[in-house]
Amino acid sequence: MPDFCRHLVRQWFIAIAAVFAVVVDTVAFGAEAPGNSANGTLDFSGCFPADRIRTIALVMPASIQSKSQFDRGKAALEAAGYRVKVMPRLNFERVAPVEDRVADFEQAWMDPEVDLVLCARGGQGAEDLLDKIDWDKLKTRNQRVLGFSNITMILNAMLKKKAGHPFSGSTLSQFVYAKRPTFDWMAKAFAEDGPMPDVKLRALRPGSCAGTACGGHVALVLKGAQTGWAADAKGRIVFLETSIREPSVVRAALDELVSLGYFKECAGVVFGDLAAGGPNRTKLTGKAHKAAKAEMEQIKKDFAAKMTCPVYDGYPYGHVPVNYTIDFLRRKTITADGVLKQ
Repeated sequence: MPDFCRHLVRQWFIAIAAVFAVVVDTVAFGAEAPGNSANGTLDFSGCFPADRIRTIALVMPASIQSKSQFDRGKAALEAAGYRVKVMPRLNFERVAPVEDRVADFEQAWMDPEVDLVLCARGGQGAEDLLDKIDWDKLKTRNQRVLGFSNITMILNAMLKKKAGHPFSGSTLSQFVYAKRPTFDWMAKAFAEDGPMPDVKLRALRPGSCAGTACGGHVALVLKGAQTGWAADAKGRIVFLETSIREPSVVRAALDELVSLGYFKECAGVVFGDLAAGGPNRTKLTGKAHKAAKAEMEQIKKDFAAKMTCPVYDGYPYGHVPVNYTIDFLRRKTITADGVLKQ
């Protein structure tokens, strides 16, 4: 393929990836979930280990979160015993200028009182910060950052720049509909050196592997690979999440990542659970859901057939009510019979 054609194809994938990820980030459970406890209230108790996470800084490096949902989540964190700092440039009416989002992110990161930078939500725009962040400054403090979806770009940039401690998991907006196992797992993940339960995976291409992690939303992993902001997948287990909403886009993204050689030297690949989201904040149901799910399962099988490394499925991760946080710096092992240990 001529170079100019290759460039056009890649630009098309970047555009599609951005739109797809934004839609997925706002889909599935609605903007105002009823709560994650039996009586409809929010219970974030024990979501982080109290001996490690005492003060949390809330940032919005990408799309905005509704003020009511943000305030509800903040109050629930405070009720759970955490001190919460809200960065001064947050804008709930429209996406803040990139300079403000960078300033908030760096301020939260460098604050000596802050133990965790928690992204309020994903959505389009996180990638705009990457070449404006002062990474050399951030390297002077080993800060934890938690988010997923479009925050994938920031987390993988952290790996690339060897700055901070990235965790791929629920944003504050997802906290409000997450089920209790999400928080129980999160607490274990943020213990960092404590024991973690095993997770039984489904083999798409069996085999054993070991390594630290990278990855995230497949469309944003692709965008990172195309723009030079992807983490080096060599020797790492790549975790991928997406929705069943657009199988053709997922297939194209995976094919492009393969053609770019992104998976060439990775240790293994693990797919998260498929969110059931459809357009306009609805869920695919009935025949539409069944057909899309079947197509996605075939896409993953076709992808596994192209790989030389082990490929697994079924990790509880992504735009789903049970979302297991992934510590990108913690070494993981997958046994030959598909048990993930970390």
